[in-house]
Amino acid sequence: MNAKPKTLQAGSIFEQLDADGDGVVTDEEMARAKEIAEFEHKRAMQENEDKKEDQIRQMAWFALWGMLIYPATILITSMLGYEKAAALISDIAPTYFVAIAGLVAAFFGANAIAKKNGNGNGGSK
Repeated sequence: MNAKPKTLQAGSIFEQLDADGDGVVTDEEMARAKEIAEFEHKRAMQENEDKKEDQIRQMAWFALWGMLIYPATILITSMLGYEKAAALISDIAPTYFVAIAGLVAAFFGANAIAKKNGNGNGGSK
C-alpha cells in the first residue's frame, strides 16, 4: 500500500514545525514543538504568579502604612480644631484596624503556608 505523502498547505502555521526543512514534519519535530509550547506556557504562568504576588505584597504594605497614618490623621484633625471629624475618624478606627489586620494576617499566613508546603515562592510551581 503506497500512501500518498501528506503535505502542508502553503503558509500553514505548522510549517514552522519542520525544523530540518525537509518538508516533512516528523513525530520528533511535533514532540519538540509540544515541549516548547508547554515550557512557554509554564513560564508565562510563573510570570503571572510573580506579578500577582507583587501586587499582593504592595497591597499589604499599603495597608500597613495606612495603619500607621490613621492615628496621625486623628491627631492632626484634632489639632486643627476639627473635633467632630476627629471623633468620626476615631469611631470607625476599630473596624478599620480589624479589617486591615485581617488583610495583612491573610497575606503573611498564605506566605507561611506556602513555605511550609515547600513552595517558598508564594504559589507558583
